[in-house]
Amino acid sequence: MSLPAKVAAPVLALSTMVADPKQSYAAAVKLSEGDFNPDSFRPVCATSDGFYRFLQGSTRAVVGDENFSEYGPLIAGGLLRIRLELCVVESFFNEAVGPFIKENGLNWILPLHETVETFLAGTIFALATTFILVGSTKLIQIIAFYGDLVVGGPCRLLGGFFFDRARGEPVTLDVSFFGFFKTRLVGPPVDFKEEEIRKAAGGGEQLLDFDKVKPAEIPLLAVSGGVKLVGEASKIFREFIEALDLFVGRYLVLIASGYIILKFVHFKVFPDFP
Repeated sequence: MSLPAKVAAPVLALSTMVADPKQSYAAAVKLSEGDFNPDSFRPVCATSDGFYRFLQGSTRAVVGDENFSEYGPLIAGGLLRIRLELCVVESFFNEAVGPFIKENGLNWILPLHETVETFLAGTIFALATTFILVGSTKLIQIIAFYGDLVVGGPCRLLGGFFFDRARGEPVTLDVSFFGFFKTRLVGPPVDFKEEEIRKAAGGGEQLLDFDKVKPAEIPLLAVSGGVKLVGEASKIFREFIEALDLFVGRYLVLIASGYIILKFVHFKVFPDFP
């Protein structure tokens, strides 16, 4: 084939695709029909729907029926977009990743012999996960923060206060400036440096000494301890989500890019290794 013919062939093929795209995809798999049609795609997001209904009911209870009706479009628009962001994550893992792993297993992640199928599966999964998680984890982090602020903080404050009173501990109030210049305003004086050294050496006080608990205060101890436990669990969950969001924002793109490069090198440069 002459040089002009070699140049003209791909140009002619490209012009055919542009002029009649339906004909060019006639033999391809129809991925834009049925469940994969963007016009009719309806992801199933039961958890996101439940959270949306919870936010809707909570907002209505706070602002009242009159204000809720007056500002309904703005409220519904904001809450629906929160639900949409959460639904993206839920639908991706429940309807795309989960069924694919159930059908094909995990041998495509880092197989001994890289094929075009395993390379494409790993690459698309890495790219899609990066795009979805980078934007969605920030929203989840905000929800965890406000959840801990509204629920976890009061549970730790009130539960901790009554739990300490039931244990016979004195009322104390310590203040500090970002962890520095810590001072006790209410309660018996204490040297915080010696306290930290003693705790580091394993000489901390026992969490619960039943010798100091009166029998009549055992119910208060149990209830306040449970409330404080809920607050501490909320704090741990918030810190975990914050760490996850930090990891995704800083390192997920680098890890996904390195993973794709590794699979490409294995597929094209060292296809027979090991």
